[in-house]
Amino acid sequence: MQLKAVNAFQRIKVGDVQFADERLQDNSYWALDDSGSGYGAKAQEVLGQVRGRDFRHEKTKKKRGTYRGGQIDLQAHSVKFNYSDEDK
Repeated sequence: MQLKAVNAFQRIKVGDVQFADERLQDNSYWALDDSGSGYGAKAQEVLGQVRGRDFRHEKTKKKRGTYRGGQIDLQAHSVKFNYSDEDK
């Protein structure tokens, strides 16, 4: 009896992925252009360590206390995609 090679199921083949913009390759908070300061950076330092069920508890604790993370950044970090009906 021969053993079969076991291949894990992958819905998307990692080698076949092509990114429309290089900024989409890293989805972490620290990959943003201006992620080093402000409210979001402070929140990421504290809440980025929390996983799973404990996240809701930690988030609620921060909202209840005297948490002062810093200035709220209103800058948009979006990526513009060019869609065309001719490419279909």
